[in-house]
Amino acid sequence: MNRVTAKLAVSIFVVVFLMAGLPDLRAQAIDWTNPAVSQEVQSFKQFLANHPWIAGKLKENPSLANEQGFLHHSPELAQFLNAHPFIQSNFKIDANGVMSRAQQGDVNSPNNSVEDQEMRNFKHFLSIHPWINGKLGEKPALANDKGFLRGNRVLEEFLNSHPSVQAQLRADPSGFMQRVQALAEAQPGADDPHAADFDALKLFLQNHKWIADQLKEDPTRANDKGFLNKSKELREFLEAHPYLQDQFKQDARHTIEQTQQPAGDFL
Repeated sequence: MNRVTAKLAVSIFVVVFLMAGLPDLRAQAIDWTNPAVSQEVQSFKQFLANHPWIAGKLKENPSLANEQGFLHHSPELAQFLNAHPFIQSNFKIDANGVMSRAQQGDVNSPNNSVEDQEMRNFKHFLSIHPWINGKLGEKPALANDKGFLRGNRVLEEFLNSHPSVQAQLRADPSGFMQRVQALAEAQPGADDPHAADFDALKLFLQNHKWIADQLKEDPTRANDKGFLNKSKELREFLEAHPYLQDQFKQDARHTIEQTQQPAGDFL
């Protein structure tokens, strides 16, 4: 009996020791220098600035970002996290570390690369949603109208996932729409701005194994409204990444195959 008790005590000690060291080990696993991660952190800073109630709750308890109950009552955060798999993944690894990073620096000093990427995504979003494009072209302030957003869930999800676009539409809807319309389409090449989209898709699939298995079996499910209604996370991710949404419609199998390429090496 004493021998069993001694073995149990040793086992408990080992588990406690490993758990005590786990946060440090996990924190080291986050590559904060990764350009895609840095871009998402900048977006998250802007998101928190746009949603002060959520920001306050996460500052008090960062792990709330991993609780389904809190996410259910904060759909804007759920949509943002589903669209930003690096932030979502790192919250699960080290929630305190993510919030610490998000509170560093000045959100009023925007990262131009983040703004440019979000504007390009918005321009592409408008190109594949011509009715919304027409309405916002006639009256840009509709982007801030809760009734209009409720009737156009895809726009609401996009804006919740692109806080820089959301903030600029609130500040100057007409001026921002003019700048977006004047933005030249990015040309694919060595510095392809959509490489980050594929990196995000790769991590999203790693975080959602069931969805990944379903798409590997039949990539065209990404275009199936019934499947997307059952897979809210994928729907929100694609609405936040209109370029990928468009790519799935053009060639779903090739788009999935692209996620098998090394990070940043996409054709």
